[in-house]
Parts: sequence; structure tokens; C-alpha cells
Amino acid sequence: MKIGYIREFVQGKWDSQPTEMMNCETVIEEKDDVQGQPLLEELLEKLQPGDVLVVRKLYSLANSTKHLIEICRNLQEKQADLLSIEDSVDTRGDSFFQHLEQIAVFRKEVVGERTKAGLSEAKAKNRAGGRPRKPDRNVQKAIDMYRSKKYSIADITIETGISKTTLYRYLQE
Repeated sequence: MKIGYIREFVQGKWDSQPTEMMNCETVIEEKDDVQGQPLLEELLEKLQPGDVLVVRKLYSLANSTKHLIEICRNLQEKQADLLSIEDSVDTRGDSFFQHLEQIAVFRKEVVGERTKAGLSEAKAKNRAGGRPRKPDRNVQKAIDMYRSKKYSIADITIETGISKTTLYRYLQE
């Protein structure tokens, strides 16, 4: 069964739908004022093997590359296909799902390599990665307050802005 899914971002942008969309047995239109995509979620749960999900463009289906990959994995598990009219994507007899998986791995590797490169560059400049340390004066004040035994941990954290965990970490050093 062919199931059309429409989600418009600009009111009236797609007043006339392509014939491929109009030839679907069912057409579901998601309103842009609805939080999330509840109709799409419901549609994905009800898909049967052999069904074809028809969209005008991929961006009307997914909010990000990661979201598109999740949807395509769901379609593949259900043995359903995807047809994106304006993007010329038709997974019936196509290896689009495999290509998308490769893109997902590629994306993950790129992020990992950029992170490693950034950490290496920071290390070369004698900079530590991670969150900036608290100013020394606050740390020293917190340690002094703790060692005086006149203040509770809650008082120290409020006064200095240093969390209990951070205080204990500095005390162990």
C-alpha cells in the first residue's frame, strides 16, 4: 500500500500535490503547530511489509540526518520502502538504505576525528580540554571554609558557587 506523508513548514507552499502523492491509498498530513510528529510515529508503527511511504521531500519527513537514519532503519525493519518525489529517492530495488548507513558511519567518524584533532591541537598549545576550572580564589575560599569546620557543605556551595563534588575533588588533591 502507498501511504503519503505531508508536513508543510510554510502554509500553502504545497497547495498542489504531485500526482504520485495523490495516487496514494492514504495521505496523512501533519500540522506544523503540533509538537513533534505524532502522526508519523503512528504511521511508522502501523507499516506492513511491502508498504511504500511517499513524501514530497526528505526534509518534510525528518528533522535531521540522524532522524532520517532512524526512520529508514524502522522502514527497513518493517520491510517497507521510501519514495521521495523531489529528491528522486526510491528504495524499491535500490540500495539507498545501505548508502544511508554508510553515511551515518562516515558522519560518526568525522565527528570523532575532529574531536581528536581538536584535543591534539589543544594539547600542543598546553591547554586542557573540558570545562574551564573554577577561579582559584573561590576554590581556596571553599577549602578554607571547609577546614574551619564552621560551615556546612550547603553553606560553602552557596557562598562560593562550587559544587560539593568539585570541593571534594579539590580536597583530595
